[in-house]
Amino acid sequence: MVRLANATMHDQSAFRDNFLNFGFEVEASPRLREVSGTWEAYNLAREIVEQAKKEGYDGLLLGGRTDLMIYIAIQAPAYGLELYQAETKRERDENDRFVFNLTGVTKIYVTHPVDLVGAAIAAEIDHLGLLRKERGKNEENH
Repeated sequence: MVRLANATMHDQSAFRDNFLNFGFEVEASPRLREVSGTWEAYNLAREIVEQAKKEGYDGLLLGGRTDLMIYIAIQAPAYGLELYQAETKRERDENDRFVFNLTGVTKIYVTHPVDLVGAAIAAEIDHLGLLRKERGKNEENH
């Protein structure tokens, strides 16, 4: 059984048995929350990945804000965490509302850099660039 932390904004309780049938034990409570801007998204991604690793999860179920998912996808493999997304079929109910039915779980493959030291340096440089850019915005607004 593969244990996945819930890196979405949706409670997965209703799909528990479906996930189990596919070989996944998925955390019910969502770890994502509303964020505003790049810096908050980046920090939340780091928090989610680090906590999932500390709590012994095998990977993360992804779904949500695109930049946040990209930040998670970049960091998670460095922590040995696998990435997955739920495959859903949308059908309309009698009130013409969409109902999501879980039809599968797809692994997301991320290509790892050959030189992890180089990748770590590049990530840190990018982090510093992001920090400078955000500080510059704050100075312009004050």
